Amino acid sequence: MSGEGKRFADGRHLVVTTITGLVSALPQFAKLVGRLSRDPRVPVRAKRLAAGLAAYAVIPLDLVPDVIPVVGLVDDLLAVVVALAVLIEAAPDEVVVEHWDGEPETLGRILLGVGLLIEFMPRRVRWMIRWLGGE
Repeated sequence: MSGEGKRFADGRHLVVTTITGLVSALPQFAKLVGRLSRDPRVPVRAKRLAAGLAAYAVIPLDLVPDVIPVVGLVDDLLAVVVALAVLIEAAPDEVVVEHWDGEPETLGRILLGVGLLIEFMPRRVRWMIRWLGGE
């Protein structure tokens, strides 16, 4: 396999592993998000942005209507994923570890996945997320 093909396969495996870990750790992940949302060490701007994006996902008014197949639901999912990424990215690592109840390797995979998600976003979006997150 070529270098580029292997890198793509490795990245795909990492995404699948991250999603699998996230689904199996959903109860611990929900607790983590709730605890980070209440922790004073997490920047208020990050909490507000995460709450706004999460609200966007559940409010029936969307920029892309849900009746449009696939794309209509992807914008809601993306809003939730970005909200979670912002909250975790803005929190100091030791705070995230302190609030995590699950397996340490699952948290490691989730943090790696969040980092990759942010790195694959356009530079301007990354900057805006980090700025709004309080960096």
